[in-house]
Amino acid sequence: MIRKILILILIPVILLSAFAYYLNQPPSIMRDEVFVVHEGESLRMISSRLKKNNLIKNSNFFLASGAVNSGYNYKSGKYRIKRGMTSFDILKVIYLGRVLSEKITIPEGYNIYEIAEKLDDSGITSRREFLNYCTDRQFLKKIGINSSTAEGYLFPDTYVFNEDMNAGEVIKVMYKRFSNVIDSIGMKEIKKSGLSFGDVIKMASLIEEEAAVSTERKYISSVFHNRIKKNMRFDCDPTVRYAVKKFSGRIYFSDLKTDSPYNTYLYKGFPPTPISSPGRESILAAIYPAESSFLYFVSRNDRSHYFSSSLKEHNSAVKKFRDGNGSGFTDNQRLN
Repeated sequence: MIRKILILILIPVILLSAFAYYLNQPPSIMRDEVFVVHEGESLRMISSRLKKNNLIKNSNFFLASGAVNSGYNYKSGKYRIKRGMTSFDILKVIYLGRVLSEKITIPEGYNIYEIAEKLDDSGITSRREFLNYCTDRQFLKKIGINSSTAEGYLFPDTYVFNEDMNAGEVIKVMYKRFSNVIDSIGMKEIKKSGLSFGDVIKMASLIEEEAAVSTERKYISSVFHNRIKKNMRFDCDPTVRYAVKKFSGRIYFSDLKTDSPYNTYLYKGFPPTPISSPGRESILAAIYPAESSFLYFVSRNDRSHYFSSSLKEHNSAVKKFRDGNGSGFTDNQRLN
């Protein structure tokens, strides 16, 4: 009698297990696919689209299998689903949020427009969405950026971002990295510069754009600090580039006449915002300038600069390095 009861119990269990095993198996016409889970999408919607794309055999079985984790927030993004994966395999990948990611390096000195292009080209987020978030005052204030733009507050570094990531989340990650760097320097040290926090970041961005040789950062900083003391304009070419949005190629004399608050040839003091993303060394250089009397510098055309304390000396250096007419000018300057 007991044996018959056990058999009666075991038969449906075995049949049910066999049926579940069948439903869990991948469809015969299944193919490798990158499947996108949209933000806020329910498991029912996900299972329906998986069935429609021939990635699972039965949407109700997939839905029931996932019901044990009801209330779970499925991570949006792209998922690589390979031929042969069972419904349980796919469910596990989505549960664990194993979205496709991209490793990307944002170089020092990139501005938000250049960052936007790189993120777009890498398939991480759209250029338009990124720039919209970068200038959304309400969003910026919410995450702690007290500026009209995210420019200068997105730290240049190597990141691993999810493909098709929300632009706001990208900015949060980059700003968090920036905040960590600032914390490691210390606000107490920043105050020693005599500049406000915002002006330190602005100056750091100018230094980042001008310095091609690392050891020159502190001397370029000293030029800007000395010009502030003498109430002189910065006359910084990269601010003109930012004003006219010409980030490569030559800038012309006509560009220097562009009427923009970013044009430091026309307006004294700092531009309204930073003009790029400065690295840690440029931020430190803005805080700790070299002790010098330098007020000018000109490129030697080998990535280094010649620094001058007087306009007369500077003009001679310009003739030598820019115009190629350096008769009587000797360059013995070696800075460390």
